[in-house]
Amino acid sequence: MLRGMVKPIGEYTWQEIGTMYSLMAEFYDNTDETVFKRDFFDKDYCLALYHETDGLVGFTTQKIMEVEIEGKTIHGIFSGDTIIHKKYWGDMELFKVWADFWFDYAERYEEFYWFLICKGYKTYRMLPLFWTEFYPNYHSATPAYEQSIINAYASRVYPKEYNEETGVVEYKGQKDSLKAGVADIGSREMKNRDIAFFCSANPGYAVGNDLACLAKIDRSMLKKRAAGILFK
Repeated sequence: MLRGMVKPIGEYTWQEIGTMYSLMAEFYDNTDETVFKRDFFDKDYCLALYHETDGLVGFTTQKIMEVEIEGKTIHGIFSGDTIIHKKYWGDMELFKVWADFWFDYAERYEEFYWFLICKGYKTYRMLPLFWTEFYPNYHSATPAYEQSIINAYASRVYPKEYNEETGVVEYKGQKDSLKAGVADIGSREMKNRDIAFFCSANPGYAVGNDLACLAKIDRSMLKKRAAGILFK
């Protein structure tokens, strides 16, 4: 049985933070514990996934952000480090808890967005699986307004490495990347148009580059089946 929990960053113990880093190191190459902890404490919340006997088996860190677009303040959350032990891939508990927390939180704003970066296709596929509208995607160009939001938040978080022309965070130094076998893309995966698009939009995913993406956190934007899964 898996149980998800949302807590402010400051409420996690050093033991829990150490377990989170161990999970990252198990599934990512080129990890650095000092960098991980620095990024962790830069966030506002962490959603952790616990198993009754295995303990902490997954997590995602979240930072509340706002950016200015054409004189308008746009609110949202930025997802940082995210991993679930492969033993529990396919379980929706972490995302259900994420949705329950942030969709309610979003209701206090006229517009509230999920700012996310994707270095693996599994993260990117959450968008077409759940949202009716998100960017970028293979079937429509990103509107200027949404692109300006993507550019604003990605430039804020990665001012020296975000490439506005490609929409990709192109890291200049060594960066963590998924280990071989974690989210490999072969001919079978490439038959999926969303995955194929992700690869074309972020050709450097294998070395850790991230595609900057955007989805509005609004229940009306969810696919009907997805809403039933998340909020039943």
